Amino acid sequence: MNALRIFCLGFCAAVLVVGSVGCGDKTVDDALTSDANGYLCKKCSAKFYLDRKFFPNRCPECKTPNYELVLGFVCPVDKHVTYAGKGRGSHACEQCGKVTSAILIPRAADLKAWGATKKTAAEVLGN
Repeated sequence: MNALRIFCLGFCAAVLVVGSVGCGDKTVDDALTSDANGYLCKKCSAKFYLDRKFFPNRCPECKTPNYELVLGFVCPVDKHVTYAGKGRGSHACEQCGKVTSAILIPRAADLKAWGATKKTAAEVLGN
């Protein structure tokens, strides 16, 4: 029983140490976090975004539930970010046409620059 207790304490200590040290790679953290959720309507092509705590039930323009999450697709050649619906597979770079190789989650400023309009929860939740 003591061996099990010592093992559990050692394991918990190791998890705490590893978790507190981390890799320190802010670039990875930045790519995986956002202050907004962006969407592209598949029916009317409306670009919109919400605060990250809200998720839509419908497109604010055509009122259909036919939308997809927007991601940033990073080109390995010129590092340009192409914003597009999540869909399936990768997307071609808007600038050079090469296949993108990395994904990032866009922030509100990125979505706004892309042409998306900020919407309120009331505009996309619908009852």
